[in-house]
Amino acid sequence: MIDVVAVVRPEDVVAGFLSVLDPGREVHLVVADRGVYLKMPGGVPLAGRLAALSTLLQGDGAGAKPFSPGAAADAIALETGDVAATIWTHNPADARERRRRWGYELAGLVRAPVLHAVGDAERFQWTTDLHRPLDPPLVEAKLDFVNLYCAELLQLDAGDDDALPTHRIPAVERFFSSTPDERGRLFAAGSGDADPWELRTSQYELERLDATAAWVRAQLDPAAGHVIEVGACEGALTRRLLEAEYTVDATEPNPLYLERLRLLGPGAGELRVHPHSFEELGTTRRLTGSAYLLIELLYGGQDLGLLSRFPTDRLFVALEPTALERLVWPIAWSVEEEVDLVLPRVEPIAGGRAYLRKPGSRGLLLRRR
Repeated sequence: MIDVVAVVRPEDVVAGFLSVLDPGREVHLVVADRGVYLKMPGGVPLAGRLAALSTLLQGDGAGAKPFSPGAAADAIALETGDVAATIWTHNPADARERRRRWGYELAGLVRAPVLHAVGDAERFQWTTDLHRPLDPPLVEAKLDFVNLYCAELLQLDAGDDDALPTHRIPAVERFFSSTPDERGRLFAAGSGDADPWELRTSQYELERLDATAAWVRAQLDPAAGHVIEVGACEGALTRRLLEAEYTVDATEPNPLYLERLRLLGPGAGELRVHPHSFEELGTTRRLTGSAYLLIELLYGGQDLGLLSRFPTDRLFVALEPTALERLVWPIAWSVEEEVDLVLPRVEPIAGGRAYLRKPGSRGLLLRRR
């Protein structure tokens, strides 16, 4: 049996996979950014294995030919041959983009079973298959390695993907397996790709969308309702508005989501799709309607002064309650109605592989004074 640890950078092996470096087993290391495939036979003590890793960190990697996930998968197949192997790699929902993508793509290419380290994905709680608390000598070895060979990484700002803040040096290493569907959902949750909030499957999100559409309909008759939906994303709410026979101008600056908006099937209402951003709608682009819908949009520090330039007298705004409370509305607008659309809830994602708290959504109907 061969354990193959396939990671982006050399320090990742020690930070998240030290327990896999069992001296009694054959271990292969694949380090993507160094383009290195390192074979460690059984019987090599841990100190010897860490010494080999330290040499990779002492160089700057100049001249290296990094592995792509495809090249790494080919190398693993060649070097393990017919011997059974387990691949240990990054989490498809890791907060660090390169690790997230590497773990997602590599797992889809290798033939051997894959175990993902939880890694830097603490916005979720995890249902893991393997839980390995490190004994004191292993913790000491991990910390000694980090302090000796990763001093520059310890000095980086915690927001840097290659920094080593405390939570990226766990004393308990946790691992889980994944199906292709789970990997896809986890990668989406981490990166914002297809269906990032599981809008098609999450009971919370379905209730939020249904409640939002019902709220708009209770305040605005579809027969006279021409609405501008700003930041429509993939069109989950747009579809409901069309089914309710609204005429919808849906705007979305993200090219990926914009293309999906354009693929929405016909509804009872009329749809026009635009690439305009919030800022463009308040400056250079004008779309006139009965109401503007700003649903789960105003998280990015947008200039609320632009709201007064929107050619409408009604704004439907929805956000998580704590974010909504921090906003100060321009004097031209008054709050006509406030309603809780969905309350906070803890909900599983990716078929129960992880779970997280959904924050709730509160709606405000603003009227121009």
